[in-house]
Amino acid sequence: MAIETTLQGIGLTAKEGAVYLAALELGQAPVLRIAHKAGIKRPTAYVILNALREKGFIEVIPKGTTTLYQAVDPEKIVRGFDEKVSAFNVALPELKSLHNAAPGKPRVRFYEGKKSIMALYEKEIFNAHEILALVDIRTLRSMMSRDELDGLTHSMKATGGAIREFMEDSPEAREYLAEKNRLALGETKFLPHGTHFGVDILVYDHTVAMISPKTLIAVVTEDAAISGAQRQLLESLWTSL
Repeated sequence: MAIETTLQGIGLTAKEGAVYLAALELGQAPVLRIAHKAGIKRPTAYVILNALREKGFIEVIPKGTTTLYQAVDPEKIVRGFDEKVSAFNVALPELKSLHNAAPGKPRVRFYEGKKSIMALYEKEIFNAHEILALVDIRTLRSMMSRDELDGLTHSMKATGGAIREFMEDSPEAREYLAEKNRLALGETKFLPHGTHFGVDILVYDHTVAMISPKTLIAVVTEDAAISGAQRQLLESLWTSL
């Protein structure tokens, strides 16, 4: 495949591709040399160089009274594309749920991997006003560090949220509770000895999040009836303890 075709495949026009290749060969150069190398007129080169700068393909280098242009290193451009793809992958579950959503039906989102699940905690769960949750802090700590967990609790404090939790008693849970209680983020009750769920259940707004820190998978369901039923079950458990 010709390099010009490849550049067009990533969103450049034919003239933009020609200007980028010219700048790549010339190194730092004034617009006139780039225009001549690319076979286009100088005014057109100005317009294209500005467009390439906005797309991240060209850098502007002031030098005295002269303005020079330089092509961005292709490897740097690839890293930029990789970062965009990574960010898009994090948003992919929510985008898919919007694509598949039907009126009157629950919206279901799936998350996989630590990065996606951490984003779910940071951007959604710990931004909720009130959370009712059943969690296993020991297993959760196998997924995230103490600093990461403390960061989530501090973000909840900053947004004025609160969380009531059931959890297994463990050294990790006691460590977490010391910081949670210091921040006054809500009540906590310990589950009976020997009780183990292995999956965290968090109810907030009209949403239920079921998260498996061990397998790094999360399923989030948005539905008023489903979240209401799950909330009632957890409230009954809360009253019984």
